[in-house]
Amino acid sequence: MLEAIIGGGVEISVVSDGAMALLEIGRQQPDAVLIGARLPVVDGVTVVRTVRSVPGHDNMPILLAGGPDDRSAAAAGLDAGASACVGKPYRVAEVLAMVGGLGTGRLGSAAAGLAGAEILRGGPVLLDRAAHEVRLDGALVPVPPREFRLLALLLEQAGRVVPRETLLREVWGSAHTETNTLAVHVRRLRRRLGEAAGGPTVIESIRGVGYRFRAAPETG
Repeated sequence: MLEAIIGGGVEISVVSDGAMALLEIGRQQPDAVLIGARLPVVDGVTVVRTVRSVPGHDNMPILLAGGPDDRSAAAAGLDAGASACVGKPYRVAEVLAMVGGLGTGRLGSAAAGLAGAEILRGGPVLLDRAAHEVRLDGALVPVPPREFRLLALLLEQAGRVVPRETLLREVWGSAHTETNTLAVHVRRLRRRLGEAAGGPTVIESIRGVGYRFRAAPETG
């Protein structure tokens, strides 16, 4: 099942298979999409990948819904470009809150003191809000909107741990997002920042707590 949530979440269109989902997404151009991982004709992951391949759909919030047995599909969906995963049964209010957070690109109270800063720096990484650019040692690095917001939050609190719940709430709109959503986006961001497997990382995972952007080492 696919639900296209349009406008403020009042108007909803429902279809029963992935092929119809693709047709309706192309026809209606919805503001957001909620799609099941398991669909007849065309599966949910393929729908996500196809939608993301269409120019202009980079920023469309796509939520992939699945049950306890759909963890592999959830991971594949995130790799294909899903914005987040939600567990079934889901609550409508929670889904709408997630869509609102994904669509606005807002940054909340987690770092209120720095939320207005246009330029954020951490070691070799520079983030320019106004230009929506990320540079690594001066070289431009393409970073999608959600990863950009995630990196901004971590940079704002460089050297301090940002709780997992805070990151999920501020970037995805809900602290109850599927467990591996944040981990997958952090992994993508690490790759974009040029971190090799097993090499030093600028984004540290603090087990059971959250993530920390490693503060630049002091120079003498």
